Amino acid sequence: CVYHLIPFRRYTTTINVSRSKNRLTKLQLVVCLDRRTVSCLEIFVILVNLEVTGVYSNNFDGALNYKQGFPVFNTLIHANHITNKDKIASSQLTDEDVKAIRELSKDPHIAERIFASIAPSIYGHEYVKQAVALALFRGEAKNPGEKHRLRGDINVLLCGDPGTAKSQFLRFAAHTAPRAVLTTGQGASAVGLTAYVQRHPVTREWTLEAGAMVLADKGVCLIDEFDKMSDQDRTSIHEAMEQQSISISKAGIVTSLHARCTVIAAANPIGGRYNSSRTFAENVDLTEPILSRFDVLCVIRDTVDPVE
Repeated sequence: CVYHLIPFRRYTTTINVSRSKNRLTKLQLVVCLDRRTVSCLEIFVILVNLEVTGVYSNNFDGALNYKQGFPVFNTLIHANHITNKDKIASSQLTDEDVKAIRELSKDPHIAERIFASIAPSIYGHEYVKQAVALALFRGEAKNPGEKHRLRGDINVLLCGDPGTAKSQFLRFAAHTAPRAVLTTGQGASAVGLTAYVQRHPVTREWTLEAGAMVLADKGVCLIDEFDKMSDQDRTSIHEAMEQQSISISKAGIVTSLHARCTVIAAANPIGGRYNSSRTFAENVDLTEPILSRFDVLCVIRDTVDPVE
């Protein structure tokens, strides 16, 4: 009897259960046997949109069966081809699309047209729409002298009275951006926004799980009710908002994850109403370090007409 040892890699990916925008996701085990497939996946890891072609199969796991007390099969995919969907999406522009884009670039009023297309159902708030548009288009990252990287993403903070469509701006950006992750300050924690380490339920190995800002890499991370977060949770995203990376050193795992995303957050002022006699920093319950990481601060007022 001759045995052949085949090197393989095992990866855990997140797949979409439904095709809707607010989609449900689940974890799926992917096994790569071919050396070329393994090296290809090493380039794409971590956290990009992948298209995996393979054989959908099941695996009898003795440890899981012992834990559950009855036969349980794990599902897995034997991958034989992996494609980066991010590169495919950028290369799917037709000649008509390129021609239309070039024609629009010659329009002297293209900036006004872009600003007007931001949340057209919301009346007014022209400056807020400009800030959201600039955040969605982003800037260009620079690395002068190849010594330090300057982020090109534009972080925006919306602060104002209740009922001034702050959350609607965030949801419009979430539906418009190709990659966006929407969360709230009440339901977000430090590990939920950055990354965390946990034990695998079957293998008992320490695994690294990505948070909202890592999942939004090269996209937009939208945080509603930003003022409801605790100071400790907000402190954890300082590195992600400025250096656009998240450093992890837990349970023997020492690594740095990319968090190259634009942050658009919405917060309510202290007391519920914005006091124009105070400065912006005095109206929000946010520390100076976190405020300094926002490039654009927008105040949204609910001005009451005394006649009406």
